Amino acid sequence: MSSVFKKFTVSALLVVVMGVLFALPTAAQDAPPANTVTVSASAFTSGEPTQANIELGVEIFGESVKDSFAQSNETIRAIYDALIALEIAEADIQTANLSVFSNTQYNPDGMERRGYQVNNTVRVLIRDISKVDAVIDAAIAAGATSMYGLSFSITDTAGLETQARATAFATAQARAAELAALSGATLGDVVSIREDFGSAPVFAMDSRAQEGLGGGGAFVATGQTDVTVGLTVTFTLTR
Repeated sequence: MSSVFKKFTVSALLVVVMGVLFALPTAAQDAPPANTVTVSASAFTSGEPTQANIELGVEIFGESVKDSFAQSNETIRAIYDALIALEIAEADIQTANLSVFSNTQYNPDGMERRGYQVNNTVRVLIRDISKVDAVIDAAIAAGATSMYGLSFSITDTAGLETQARATAFATAQARAAELAALSGATLGDVVSIREDFGSAPVFAMDSRAQEGLGGGGAFVATGQTDVTVGLTVTFTLTR
């Protein structure tokens, strides 16, 4: 083995050893603190939703792209105008889907009909929860043939989060105290807290509008919306 190769090998080993030595303090810092216990707990509170989201639209099938598209535009404009008449803000009405594609339909006797399918849908944010029924009725009266993804949510969840947070912390503390007692220790101070929270929207409808539904009026139950808070808490242990 040449002297040059020996020097290279020794240098490489020194670099590796030094790399390990420098890495050890970092690994030690990442290790969990000694004499601690870490627990996770979650809690939820429920409240009445304050707003809703829904997608409303029309599906048109025809032999001509031009005619199908024109009919779709006419209907979606009528839906839009009906929503504006209900004082839904323009900023809360947004096109969610606009598609055109060739399609084939079959009659009950087996005869096929070739043409073009146009789908046009708007996504609506209803900030006044009392208007949900009226929005659906107005859209159907204006020619809507499809409704998707009706969901409810709470605009301001701060109060519900506070309640859920207190319950989650109490649960975490009780759980940690139990674990401490089982290990022959006493629960000490809080070292760290990590939080995860969010609201779970209530989905109430995902269906196609049936012809004539608007005549009897829509009935929608808003129910309750859950707000969940999760905590991961680390406590010291005294022995």
